[in-house]
Amino acid sequence: MTGMLSKTGGAAITIVDSATSSSDLVWAAAAQDAPSGTAFLVREQTAGRGRRGAGWSSARGGMYFSILLRPAISQRLWFGLSFVAALAIRQELARCLADVPVMLKWPNDVLAGGGKLCGILLEGRGEAVVIGTGVNIAPVDGVPGAKLPATSLVQLGDSATDPETLARSYADALMSRVAAYEADGFDPVRQEWLSHCAHIEGMMRIARPEKSEGLRVGADNSGMNNIVEGRFAGLGADGALHLVQDDGERHVITTGDVDLMG
Repeated sequence: MTGMLSKTGGAAITIVDSATSSSDLVWAAAAQDAPSGTAFLVREQTAGRGRRGAGWSSARGGMYFSILLRPAISQRLWFGLSFVAALAIRQELARCLADVPVMLKWPNDVLAGGGKLCGILLEGRGEAVVIGTGVNIAPVDGVPGAKLPATSLVQLGDSATDPETLARSYADALMSRVAAYEADGFDPVRQEWLSHCAHIEGMMRIARPEKSEGLRVGADNSGMNNIVEGRFAGLGADGALHLVQDDGERHVITTGDVDLMG
């Protein structure tokens, strides 16, 4: 069962009842030369995935949304699109949860009420980027091994938002913010992201891969045995996380799993 939402903010969203993942559908469309703004909203994913191939709980009731971008910027600037997407969905979720702070965790998680509300996965192939976004709307079970408990809009007090409405507003916000990023660069994005950061000067433990490859933020790499602990010391002009240890040693982190320590 499929249907087309009216084109909104430069995005054309197709609703699909069930699929392996919304990103799989977008990549299939990209292979057929679909334009930027082509998007899919899937009511149920049978093989949803997060960073480094981790599973994402994808039962009915959530927003499982992916959109195709053909950025009008150099590939070396594509990293910023993950932060742009995080700000766009945070904006819309904050409107849903007026009394609950909605915060951002590096590199691309959205937190609220002490739990993970949303995750973002950015993938690049050739001249195309797909941004996949999963939002827990209905209550969900946690993913085994997850560092943060899962939460949902319903659990946080919002029983009115539905996936289709949220997808429309998010697509509008995202396309607008992408255009601004292409015009103005990363610094305004960086400043706004820091204003919503959940771990300003906070302690964190980061598991880094022994090797990194490809564009995907938190790519599927083996060997997450390189552990470093320290205090968040800022976000670089390239999106890297800056960390300072108790002995003053500084680290620049470009990929890794972040565990907040308070």
